[in-house]
Amino acid sequence: MPVAVEAFGNQAINDRGILTEADLQSATAGLTVRQTGSSNQTNFSLRGQSIDAFSFASPAVLIYFNEFNTQGSSASSFFDLESIQVIKGPQGTLFGRNATGGAVLYQSAAPKMGAFEGYGEVAYGNYNDRRIEGAVNVPLGDFGAFRLAAQYNKRDGFQRNLLLNIKHGSLDNLTIRPSLRLELSDKLTNTTLFQYGRYRGRSTSLKADRIFKVGEVNNGFLLSPALPTAAVYQPGVQITYPLVANAFSSLDDYIEKTKNSGFYDTYTNTDAGHRANQYMVVNTTTYDLSDDLTIKNIAGYNYVKSNDKTDVDGLPFTPLIVGFYPDNSLGYTYTDDQISNELQLQGKALDGKLDYILGAYFFHGMNRQNQPLGIFSDTPDAVYILRTFQFDNYSKALFGQASYELAPDLNFTAGARYTWELAKYKPLAGDINAILGVGPAELKVSKPSWNLSIDYKVTPSLMVYASQRGSWRTGGFNGTAFTVVNGVSLANQYEPETTYDFELGAKFQGYVGGRRASLNVALFDQYIKNVIRAVYIDVSAVSGNVKKARVSGAEVEGSIQLADWLQVGGVFSYTDARYTNPIANVGSGQFGFGPYADTPKYSGSAFFSASFPLAGDGGEIALRGDLYSQSKYYYSNLNASILPGTEVKGYTLANARLEWKKIQGSNVSVATYVKNLTNEKYIVGGFALGAVLGVQSVLPGVPRTYGAEVRFEF
Repeated sequence: MPVAVEAFGNQAINDRGILTEADLQSATAGLTVRQTGSSNQTNFSLRGQSIDAFSFASPAVLIYFNEFNTQGSSASSFFDLESIQVIKGPQGTLFGRNATGGAVLYQSAAPKMGAFEGYGEVAYGNYNDRRIEGAVNVPLGDFGAFRLAAQYNKRDGFQRNLLLNIKHGSLDNLTIRPSLRLELSDKLTNTTLFQYGRYRGRSTSLKADRIFKVGEVNNGFLLSPALPTAAVYQPGVQITYPLVANAFSSLDDYIEKTKNSGFYDTYTNTDAGHRANQYMVVNTTTYDLSDDLTIKNIAGYNYVKSNDKTDVDGLPFTPLIVGFYPDNSLGYTYTDDQISNELQLQGKALDGKLDYILGAYFFHGMNRQNQPLGIFSDTPDAVYILRTFQFDNYSKALFGQASYELAPDLNFTAGARYTWELAKYKPLAGDINAILGVGPAELKVSKPSWNLSIDYKVTPSLMVYASQRGSWRTGGFNGTAFTVVNGVSLANQYEPETTYDFELGAKFQGYVGGRRASLNVALFDQYIKNVIRAVYIDVSAVSGNVKKARVSGAEVEGSIQLADWLQVGGVFSYTDARYTNPIANVGSGQFGFGPYADTPKYSGSAFFSASFPLAGDGGEIALRGDLYSQSKYYYSNLNASILPGTEVKGYTLANARLEWKKIQGSNVSVATYVKNLTNEKYIVGGFALGAVLGVQSVLPGVPRTYGAEVRFEF
């Protein structure tokens, strides 16, 4: 495949202990998990392409489950997967709508014909971490197979809330995944997957990290927040919430009393409760018209409703709270309801020299937001507003891609896609925008995407390639803001983002000195125009476009079998992301952006994997160690101007796993593991509300975890 991709099969997923998005980040060069308001509000950043929280833009790195593009607002469930693939760079031709950074593809284990088999696994770790999962595959004669997989995971929290006397960072998740495969004839196959997810617990909570002083200046920019926390919570302020008033008399009192608090201690005023439910159905039908021609249809439906009680400032006070205060039971509710269908025609021609795919795609996604906001709600001057609105996004596309063998070992690939997008915004009853006269709005956009590449197999073990691609991300609206034009209040609109890149790469899979080895290298240079970004100002997240940016870099992935019992390897990423024209008109203001956020310049990991077969039927002892490290980055794109103090320091994590496989010739394996072996204290993201509240808040990463697993296969 002439593209940078990192793939993990089922065994690699288990051996590496990939159970979360953070685990996938550690295993993938250049991939960053972006966390903003809580540990359950995550997005991927890849080669500098990401999405700002509350920008309401489409993700730049798309998630596909069984070839169905899913959206939602809860952490994923990594179990009973056949594979995970991370495809890098603009992927607009085949993966379509908005994949300017790449795509992450999850493929579940499919029902297997003619086999009664499965597995069960139980695990227990510190923080009372309990995980039970399993799958069973049942053959249905000659015409089908059924598979049922499920996982339950419950864990206590690790972050202490010393104000409410509770712990954040807990999990209580249940996922059930039945799938049915029907062989309706020797040419017609139909597979249907259903997934139900029930996600509970308390998210990791933000913690105030930087509080602007009254009159503070950064690089000539006056730091003047709309809701000046430092000015309001002065000595003598009347705090109407007794629990807080009894603990702290002012902001200065809070700072003094908590200056020696622990890294995982917080004093936030909400319980960070997370409640989400997911219902997803994916149906895939294939029909072989001939040996060289296949029709494939992928239909999907996904519904996710999530409610989060998030303290956006990380303080015990409530300059801004999502959920009317003191009754914060409402929280922040968001709903995603989407349906899509993709029809493909796959074929071969010209004596097998030409592979091609033609397709048509339709998507409709509805996103509804309900954000009750309390402003200084723990003071006599409390103000309450409601933001409640709905987005409807429609996408239609036609695409095609073909690969032709120009000569033995030399192939040329060309692909194109044309997409028509319609974005609709509608403020709902009671919404503050509707009260202020902002009405519904819609935006129609259509643009092409393309892919050109050539690859040459220098030897049976070495392939080199070059590619040039173009893609785009659709425009839309931000329901938390509005723009006044000639005295008329209009919906806050942002324009489409466009990008193109160049990539050179080499892939080696063979032997070095008689030892099996692999090495993949990719060099890339990507140009972006009208970069979609959000600025948190006033009591809004205002979306707009930064004129130009460029992201250049290199990625390396390799491994070698040093001995029959020892393999070593690693991945490395260098990413130079910068704004080449950093000026942006966002809402009624003009801003200078930089440095480029959510993109460590350096990241990488190294591993060793050792295996020792035991005598007779004793089984096998396997030991694996992983080391992940990344350099500093910023969680805001405005650190140099109005939002200083958003630098996240680099960190290093070490993981280890020891497993006894197939004990005494049985189907039972046991393992022990530890993650974050050195108990590194590190930050994984933050919320830059300095221009709103004068407060920047951060999220802590997970501390050392360890435990044991028992797995039985049949």
